[in-house]
Amino acid sequence: MIAGEGDTGPFAHGAERWRVRVRDRGGGEVLGAGVLLDREHVLTCAHVALAAEALAVDLVGLPGAPTSDARIVAHVPPDGDDRGDVAVLKLATRQPAGLGATLRRAALTWDRPVHTHGYPHGQGLDIGVWARMTLAAWAGSEWLQMNRRSPGEQRVRAGFSGSGVADDATGDVLGIVVSEYTDDDAGLAWMMPVATIEAHLPLVSQWAVGDRGVDPDRFPAPADSTHLAERVREIMAWLSRREDGAAVLIVVGGERTDLRHAVALSSVGDSPDPDLALDVEGLTVEEVSRRIVDRAGLATDGSSTRRVQAGTPPMTVVVDGVDQTDEPQALLDEVFEPMVRHGARLVFSFDQDDSAGIDAARALARAAVTGRLDGFAERIAVLLADSPDTDASRLRIALSGLRRAAAADWTLVAERLPRFDRAITRVESGRADARQVAEAMSDLRGQLEGWKAKAGDGGLAEHIGSATAYRRAHALLAADPVDGDAVREAVKEYQDLVRRALAKGEPG
Repeated sequence: MIAGEGDTGPFAHGAERWRVRVRDRGGGEVLGAGVLLDREHVLTCAHVALAAEALAVDLVGLPGAPTSDARIVAHVPPDGDDRGDVAVLKLATRQPAGLGATLRRAALTWDRPVHTHGYPHGQGLDIGVWARMTLAAWAGSEWLQMNRRSPGEQRVRAGFSGSGVADDATGDVLGIVVSEYTDDDAGLAWMMPVATIEAHLPLVSQWAVGDRGVDPDRFPAPADSTHLAERVREIMAWLSRREDGAAVLIVVGGERTDLRHAVALSSVGDSPDPDLALDVEGLTVEEVSRRIVDRAGLATDGSSTRRVQAGTPPMTVVVDGVDQTDEPQALLDEVFEPMVRHGARLVFSFDQDDSAGIDAARALARAAVTGRLDGFAERIAVLLADSPDTDASRLRIALSGLRRAAAADWTLVAERLPRFDRAITRVESGRADARQVAEAMSDLRGQLEGWKAKAGDGGLAEHIGSATAYRRAHALLAADPVDGDAVREAVKEYQDLVRRALAKGEPG
């Protein structure tokens, strides 16, 4: 059951009538899925569309609707480097009006709940199955990683390719499934976002809605990108560090040109553009909020400003010309302060060092540092409560030093936060790994003792070979540090030995 499925919600049962199934018209084999765009066009993956000489499309979202033949009108094949793999089909049979999906350009940030529907190959599930995921980070150049929400749920697999990835809150299609990771336990898959699809196939733009994020007229690329100013490179690096968490960067005067060039060049290599880069000169608080809400793809009723205050994804936003807005102070207090609290990374530009609102921006930047330090304190407290070892105690001492330094010069501390964050993450990951090892060893210990009981019941208590194998496995389990691979091998060896001895009826 997907979130919202039932009698209500933007994708109540039967409401996603744009979902289609793509088959080989000749053999009838299900090749994948697709998204109905209008009365006669379908969006899918190129590798799905190219998998058969003749295609048929089933309107699975419309019970009783006849199957339509289809042909490829535009496509970009996959190039083997996480790029491409998209196609548009044209149906031979026009469908009723008003059925097409809403393709949404949106800032695609961590942990956004989404869902999709596919047709696993070889599973006998031609009616399809639902899969729920959360968005993760960019993988490669064009694809976005998706994580299965929980281990017990269906994962995206072969047969989901081309399926629309829909936002749980709005039902809008944010992209299509392009690939799976074949490890059942991992539960990973990848999608191609709408903006990337448009870049490959501009004709898709006629069906897409939502803010494009960056206005190329306001943020033009420099004439010569081979000799960039050092400040441009610094800003590009800052924009790319999305995983660093909430932060505020302030740019003043002549550096505004560097900022504009950095935004224009930020997609060079594997770094995505800022989620939103806007010129706010002359805009009201509500107008700026509306741009943010639209770019995030958030559902709203009434005031966009109140919607921003209720919470936004952790976006990276460039705000050019803060001092040229109608209400600089209100903009910072009512829009951007709540965004920082929810993990946003913001860049503010001002004409002069004494511009209206710059003091409030600096206060917000200082508050972002303080908020990150408070968050670190909470994480370290969890580590200390779990086990007050040397690493956790060292982190607590280092955090105290950072707090003292922040009181003197918060700007210097802001530069140290990413490294300190990574240090905490390493300790957290080490603890998590240690817990996994402990749980695995506990399971193996249980298996060892269980087979020892079987050996005793079978008269093998004094069996020389099994007793020796048992002592070896037991000793390895008691070692510190424990060698997990050696323990698994020893326990398996003991199990196999006891199993063979029992099968042969060997005496003790």
